[in-house]
Amino acid sequence: MFNKSSSPVFLILLSMLPLRLVAAPELTVECIVLPPLAAEISPEDKQAERNFCQINLASESTAICPKIWSTSPGALVYDLVDTEWEGRASAFEAQICPKGKHARDVARSELAVFKNSMNGRETSGTFAPSSLLYYHLSRLLQTRLKVPVAVVAQFPAEAYRSRVVVPGLRLSESSRLKMLHAGWQEMDAALADPGSYSNKRELLTPDGDLWGVFLLGEGRRYGPEVNGTRESGWGDGQNRDFQRTAPFMALRKDLPLLEAISSAVAEAREDGAMARALSSDIVVPQVAWWMNDISEIVILDTILKQQDRIGNIDYISLWAWSHEGQVHLADSRPADAHAMKLRVTALNDNDAGVRSGYANYASRTDMLDGWHHMNPGLYQRLQALSEDFVSGGPVATAVRGNYRLSSREAEGVISRGIEVATRLRERCEAGELRFDLELERILASSGGLDALPQSKEAQKAVVC
Repeated sequence: MFNKSSSPVFLILLSMLPLRLVAAPELTVECIVLPPLAAEISPEDKQAERNFCQINLASESTAICPKIWSTSPGALVYDLVDTEWEGRASAFEAQICPKGKHARDVARSELAVFKNSMNGRETSGTFAPSSLLYYHLSRLLQTRLKVPVAVVAQFPAEAYRSRVVVPGLRLSESSRLKMLHAGWQEMDAALADPGSYSNKRELLTPDGDLWGVFLLGEGRRYGPEVNGTRESGWGDGQNRDFQRTAPFMALRKDLPLLEAISSAVAEAREDGAMARALSSDIVVPQVAWWMNDISEIVILDTILKQQDRIGNIDYISLWAWSHEGQVHLADSRPADAHAMKLRVTALNDNDAGVRSGYANYASRTDMLDGWHHMNPGLYQRLQALSEDFVSGGPVATAVRGNYRLSSREAEGVISRGIEVATRLRERCEAGELRFDLELERILASSGGLDALPQSKEAQKAVVC
């Protein structure tokens, strides 16, 4: 009797079929929402978490593409419903994923970016717990910065290797993508033989699954007006250039807020590149908003030991106004006559922090030094965080237990949090801080900042 399973012709034909049709393991995803550090999170954050956890990679209308640009491996998840590719994820992955970033133009929407840790000798450095901590710590400190929601995502290692890593390895094989290709090579070797992988804790769960984070960022890249000129090169140089931006210099001016902003803008414009980046009609509330953003960036980056911030600061253009003591933001102009269009800062690239061995450029280049302006609420929340860290409270317990950190990494976050709060408290007690970055009042004043309280002594009595 003819047995087709043993027929040489059948085996040859079988070997010619697409990989997804030849016993490829099914790619499933387990989504884990970590407990928040803040007492409450917004409905928008909760919905974003739910959206990530509803992703179904078994659906033929959900595609996953390897990231084939930049320097670190990852994946993009796309919704194909209501497109010509609906029900044809396999074909999309074969024909459209090789187009790289243009795949998002063909899909209905981007559902998630998956980022895992990667720290090989020849690769760029990424660390998934860092993105999780930026999300949760930013909500605890109630920052104005737009920091992406992040949840844990876990995949069966061999299934992810088959569907994502193998094509990523093939499509990144270019002299222009040397570091990225090295990352895909490291991923391939690690998932092919997990037992021998040296950074197993960072990449794999105890059960051998690949783990990382789902997130989605939005925004466009700032120019020199916020990212700095970067003319001094990578490392300490560009981090010092960042401190020559108008909002950063304004933080260090021991002047009333309006004067500090005017002086810093004039000083920044002495640099040709900065003069071109700062529009001639820049409004005072925009610079004040940036000052607050930068203070939040420096605090987060110092505590979380960020080594790759400069050049990775983005913005979203939104309408901003103050009503009944609250700041409101919207995509379109509201009826409120005092609303103004501002660039609101987004921190989308947060995966190069926390890990032992990373450089803390905010600390190395003394970014916390010399501040004279700060938001009072941010100051108070930072002091409360420090008290929790000192006493081993619930936030410290969560840092030690929820983020898959080594003991050294967790204690580093805690000790740096205490240090940042202490340094700012010392400046406050010395009368060096003006707590005048109250964005609610700044927006309500329509730029009439001379009406805001300017006395350091009065503000010190209220806050310290």
